[in-house]
Amino acid sequence: MGLIIKNARIYENRKLSSMKSILIEGNKIVEIDHRFLDENMHKTLDISGRIVIPGLADCHTHLYQTFGRGLMDDLHLTKWLEIIWQFSHIFSEEAFYYSTLLGAMEAIKSGTTVVGELLTGSVQESIIQGLIDSKIRAVIGKMENDYPEGKNTPIKPTQDCLNESKQFFNRWHGKYDDRLKVKLSFAGLPACTNILIKNLVKLSKEYGVGIHAHAAEGREATKQVRERFNQGEISALNELGVLGPFTQLAHVIWIDNEEIKLLAQTGTSVVHCPYTNCKITDGISPMHKLQKAGVNITIGCDGGASSSNYDVLLEGRLGSMLQKVSSMDEETFNASSVYDMLTINGARALNLEGEIGKIKEGYKADMIVLEYPTSKILSEDVLVNNFIYSCSGNEVVRDVIIDGKLIVNNHKFVHIDEDTVLYKAREIFLKEKEKLIAIKKEK
Repeated sequence: MGLIIKNARIYENRKLSSMKSILIEGNKIVEIDHRFLDENMHKTLDISGRIVIPGLADCHTHLYQTFGRGLMDDLHLTKWLEIIWQFSHIFSEEAFYYSTLLGAMEAIKSGTTVVGELLTGSVQESIIQGLIDSKIRAVIGKMENDYPEGKNTPIKPTQDCLNESKQFFNRWHGKYDDRLKVKLSFAGLPACTNILIKNLVKLSKEYGVGIHAHAAEGREATKQVRERFNQGEISALNELGVLGPFTQLAHVIWIDNEEIKLLAQTGTSVVHCPYTNCKITDGISPMHKLQKAGVNITIGCDGGASSSNYDVLLEGRLGSMLQKVSSMDEETFNASSVYDMLTINGARALNLEGEIGKIKEGYKADMIVLEYPTSKILSEDVLVNNFIYSCSGNEVVRDVIIDGKLIVNNHKFVHIDEDTVLYKAREIFLKEKEKLIAIKKEK
């Protein structure tokens, strides 16, 4: 038995369709038509003229950091990093499970159906179990590093990093009905040797997967890279073979015009994370220049310990406003382009283009149903502008379907008792937060 989304208005080709039905069988969109004669053969969700759009992509997250929210505020990036390097040793496995699950639930209810999640440290099983139990789609990576970026940077031998990357790929890639994919990852060039990065690139090509890493985030760290490699961070990554259409780089702030050209020429995707960039004073990325150069730009919420936010719609809005005021160009990062960043651009960055990011026959059934009309979306001619500039995901997203399954219905999880998860998460957080508080006080 499949699922029919009945009386849907689909946003496609920059406009709303007439009333249609969407037939989902397994995890795929099988047919989109005005009606189905065999509705009694399938489960039916009548959405009464509400709007269906692709699920949103959060292309750079650390959902496991949810328990760090509110405890690592008002720190500059350098000091913040000294704490986050210790994060995986502060909480128990159970805490990481609930921290991840709670973050994923928040993301899903605000419209995110796929995340690019990066893990660090030795904790792995509990974090990924949290992702699995939330039902979110995830492209995951385990960040490796073998070079001291700064104080408290955990260092491992290069070969250990490579061995662990191989093990991580073999353990998780394609698992759980293919909802999990793996990209190889390193923390960032400031924390890595060129030998490690070259070998991770080689492995990624061998496995047929991409690379996901931080790049050019901090001014001081980028300066250190220039001193080590005698060139900017993006230029150095290019010489190491990192740039290319299967690579996504998060933040990308401290770059020059030649490096922007390199990103465009190589087809590298970049992930804009404005809440974090503002909050821990990374700086404002020149994304408007990357947009003009034709770079594939998408959006990421980063971790709750830095951004305090898992609503990628809010993230996209802040990114738009920052780029408008920093460029003094009112047309940059317009609503339609930000919508693309959250959907088809995100699919491209995660190397899932042709699978997600559109409501289209043959694509995976990852979609969200928006309330319509609302006080903020009164008519279809203001849909995208007000969706991007006025709404929060939590208020406007009514239903969420991931991999063909109804995950959220009428703002409530179908398979999760939200009150029970919140109660248990709070109980663990209250028990275990003191160590993190003590570390911050030391700073």
